Amino acid sequence: RDPGFSPRFAFFTYGVPNRVGMNQFGAYGRAKAGQNEEEILRAYYDNFELKKDYDKSININVNGYGSYNIEDYVKRIYEVPESWGADGMASLKAQAIASRSYALAYTNNGSGSICATEQCQVFHSDPKGGAWEQAVNDTAGWVMVQGGSPIKAWYSSTHGGYILKSSEIGWSDTSWTKHANDFDGSVGSFSDLSSKAYDRESPWFYCDWGSRSEYNKTAWLKTEELADMVNVVLLARADSSTQEHLYQVDKPHPYGGEVWNQDKVKQELKNRNISYFNRIDSGSVGADFSYGKTSSINFSGDSGSVSFDGAEFKNFFNLRAPANIQIVGPLYNIEKR
Repeated sequence: RDPGFSPRFAFFTYGVPNRVGMNQFGAYGRAKAGQNEEEILRAYYDNFELKKDYDKSININVNGYGSYNIEDYVKRIYEVPESWGADGMASLKAQAIASRSYALAYTNNGSGSICATEQCQVFHSDPKGGAWEQAVNDTAGWVMVQGGSPIKAWYSSTHGGYILKSSEIGWSDTSWTKHANDFDGSVGSFSDLSSKAYDRESPWFYCDWGSRSEYNKTAWLKTEELADMVNVVLLARADSSTQEHLYQVDKPHPYGGEVWNQDKVKQELKNRNISYFNRIDSGSVGADFSYGKTSSINFSGDSGSVSFDGAEFKNFFNLRAPANIQIVGPLYNIEKR
């Protein structure tokens, strides 16, 4: 969509914020490529045994809904489209096993309770039916275990071609999660990734996050807004004590301090004899496709050229960007229109 101004820049992240465990769209892509449910699970989880005779008499207590037998509970999980069964049945079976394992781990084999929202996994009182119910029945009692105990089999819709360990997103380290590639063959460019990633069909595979209603509900930024973000990184690099003033200007300071606007940031750079930008003309990224991260980002504008570490820029961008606009993962790209 057109925000009504040009030139404009936006940042597109590969995948959703949580890339740990199973990639649901990736599982669907793998199923369509001929992989079975166990091959799919082993692509996303590590160091587990697929136990096929786990106790089917356990009851799961669902907050606000009461108690359900584990198999009846899984039949009421609404996490992936039932239509995937037509050409990707193995992805539904993999999801059924992951959902069953997650619920058993989360509740400690039914001794605790579990929520019914996406904070845990989405549960409705009516069975989902169709191919989903078939997938649950076909895998009844199949649970991923480690040392006899079910693993907390996290999953999310779209990983953007890369799988992360739990410790890589700030969670506790776990032996059943892993860092791995989620594409077929090798990748050396964004175009390679877009053609080879198993989750490439997801609407969240390559996505700009956030929007502003005054700009046609888009995440596009004006050239002077991007210049301000570049200036913010330059100032924070020069004097780390200024960081407490570099939050986004369209919201109150989170701790009651003073937020510096674009002009104040320029003045502070000038006070330190550092050149500042009024506009950015172009931007490009350098990516590490073996790991799955943007390693560097480069800008050119009225004050010359400058480069930043990819993670460093992302952190300050997310601090400064207006509204709810964010870069939500380690691998991202910049586009100019």
